[in-house]
Amino acid sequence: MMSTPKTAHRDLDHSQESIGRSEPRSKGHLVPLRTKAEVSAKLTLADAYVVDIPLQSANGVVKAADSAIPQLHTVNLQHLRRFVKPEFLPVHLRASFASSGGGLQTEDEQSIGSGDADTTVDWVHEAGKAIGSKVRERSQPQILYFLICAASTSTQEVVSTILSSTAPFSTTSRPHIRTIPIPLYPPTSEEQAQQWSHDYWPTVYKKHNPNGPHPSIVSRAEESIRRSVGKWMTLARQAGFEVANNTIGESIGVVVVDPSVTEGPVAVVAAGDARWHDDSTGLRKGNGNVMAHAVMRAIGLVARKRRLLLQPFNQPSHLPESDSGPNSKTFLDYPLTPLETTTIFRPSLKAGGYLCTGLEIYSTHEPCVMCSMAILHSRFDKVVFGKRMPRTGGLNAETEGLGYGLFWLEGLNWKLLAWEWVDEEEDEDEGMGLMVRKEIHV
Repeated sequence: MMSTPKTAHRDLDHSQESIGRSEPRSKGHLVPLRTKAEVSAKLTLADAYVVDIPLQSANGVVKAADSAIPQLHTVNLQHLRRFVKPEFLPVHLRASFASSGGGLQTEDEQSIGSGDADTTVDWVHEAGKAIGSKVRERSQPQILYFLICAASTSTQEVVSTILSSTAPFSTTSRPHIRTIPIPLYPPTSEEQAQQWSHDYWPTVYKKHNPNGPHPSIVSRAEESIRRSVGKWMTLARQAGFEVANNTIGESIGVVVVDPSVTEGPVAVVAAGDARWHDDSTGLRKGNGNVMAHAVMRAIGLVARKRRLLLQPFNQPSHLPESDSGPNSKTFLDYPLTPLETTTIFRPSLKAGGYLCTGLEIYSTHEPCVMCSMAILHSRFDKVVFGKRMPRTGGLNAETEGLGYGLFWLEGLNWKLLAWEWVDEEEDEDEGMGLMVRKEIHV
């Protein structure tokens, strides 16, 4: 039953004192969840053509290749450096290219190399010192390695024919085209780009993530919650502790936060798990009331609070009885503990909002699949949870869990940002009675 107006004020004062005794658990850090696409994305390699060219011929070779191979850009390789100096090649390519030979030679250099020593000396003497100097410059031009195109866009014979009609190859031997493996798709992190640059070909990370939210969006959002996340996780823990202490649910708690308040982020509602609320036997068999999971109750409390904002006065003395709805005994969408009473009576939610749009949700444990979908359908902006639940959690996409990654999934009409809060004081949980079974659905 919801507190009456008179007891509501008393509970409010009691809970405020209780909150004041709870120190924010700030010793921890946020870890962004990887999306299912990020986790499942594997390194895909494709063959590509590479040729060495003099620096001064680079523009002409590029124009010739781009104009003569119409399919060249059907395979997007913009994440790879198109021109690379020898010193920036991966070590194994540098050694392979050096050992395979095939470097550039001018026709004059070929004729010099094909004659005997006396003929060569006579030719250099007759040409004069200036000509000899130019020959020496041409014999050691500054070389670049040009990534021509993916092998799937053209055959090596066609590419060789095209380049052979272009300087410098039109006046030298045929181009020495090599086939190498390259990463087909862009990297999703700076670390991945560095690894690929070392293993395959110099790769650029353009701070774009084709498999999830843009890194800048994640970093800005994380910065906006970092300062207060410890406070909200502390409050969620208190919500879980209160229901567990009253033996009406598991030690799982949730806090919903409105970050748009001018004075700073504020708790909208708090809710604890209440699956055993109507278990008169005390045996706790089965799953209990699954509609009374902490996340489900928190969403219901937000909806109730929005309805209360439509009343003429948003004060405890003007609030209707909160357990009067026909489904309230199933959903338990009314406050059951002092903390829950405090937050729902506090004027901390703007009127006229839609569902939970713009709100953040903090949970002591990773929500189950049902609650994860409820979070999506309610249009939350951000979700943070404390304890991973590999056997039952619906948010994590990692392979050691169920792997659903429901927070950011193609095919769903809503996506949100998600983090795990790695608590460095986690060892204290067991002593405070906040541990839950690994197989439990949060």
